[in-house]
Amino acid sequence: MKRHTMVIVITLILAGMLSCSSGDTVTVTIDTGIRKQAQLTVWDKVLAWITLSQAVKADPVPIELVEQINSIEVTISASDIGTITETIPTTTGRITLDVPAGSQRTFEVVALDSDYRRFYGGIATVDLSAGQQVTLNIEMGKLTIVEPHWDYYTHSNVNIIYYTDYPEPQYFKVYENVGDPEQIFVLFDTILSSSLPSEPGEGQTTYFYTNSTINEGNYVKFYISAVSKYGEGERNQISE
Repeated sequence: MKRHTMVIVITLILAGMLSCSSGDTVTVTIDTGIRKQAQLTVWDKVLAWITLSQAVKADPVPIELVEQINSIEVTISASDIGTITETIPTTTGRITLDVPAGSQRTFEVVALDSDYRRFYGGIATVDLSAGQQVTLNIEMGKLTIVEPHWDYYTHSNVNIIYYTDYPEPQYFKVYENVGDPEQIFVLFDTILSSSLPSEPGEGQTTYFYTNSTINEGNYVKFYISAVSKYGEGERNQISE
C-alpha cells in the first residue's frame, strides 16, 4: 500500500507576547495542514512572524484522504495532568489550546472517517516549559487496520490479520467491553508481535492468551487495536 505522510505543526507561543497564557500554562496552536485553501492566511503569516518560525514543507495530503475525513481530534495526555481531548475544525484544520507546562506531554492527532473510525494519525511527546517557544513536527500516516478472529480449532488463541502502510505495528492492545448496552472499554492486555513482515501490506500475528477470562462464550466482548509510530488504530471486535 502506498505510504502517505503529512506534517502537523504545533507552535508553542510565548505567553507574554500574546497574553494568552499565564501561570504554568502554555498556549499551543495546532495546525494539521488539512484545510480547503492551501495558501497561507494572514493569521498564518502573522503567527510565523511572531514565533520566528520557518514554513514547514510537508507532503500534501492526498485528496482521497481529505475526502474521507469526517472529523479530527487531538488528545493531550501526561502522567500528572488530566487527559485533554478537543475537536479540530475541518474547515481550518487548526485549534489553539492552553496546555499545562511540564514534561512528557503527549500529543496525539487522529482523523476519523464518516463511520467515526480512526484511520489517519500522528503522535509525539514533548517537554513544555512556561514561556517557551517550540515548533514540533509530527509525521502522520495511515493507522493500522486489524481483523481479529477467534480460533475454533485451538480455543486458546486469536488470529490477528492486519493491514498497514510501512512501518508495521509496534504492538497490539486488547480491550474488554464492560458496558451494557453502551460501550465502555477497559485495557485487558497488550501483545508484542514476533512475526511482522518487513514489507507494507497484509500481515498476521497470533494472540496466545493464558487468561481464562476469554472463552468461547464471551470472546465477542473483546476488541483489539494496533499501535504503530503514527498512534493507535481503530478497536475491532473479535469475530468468528
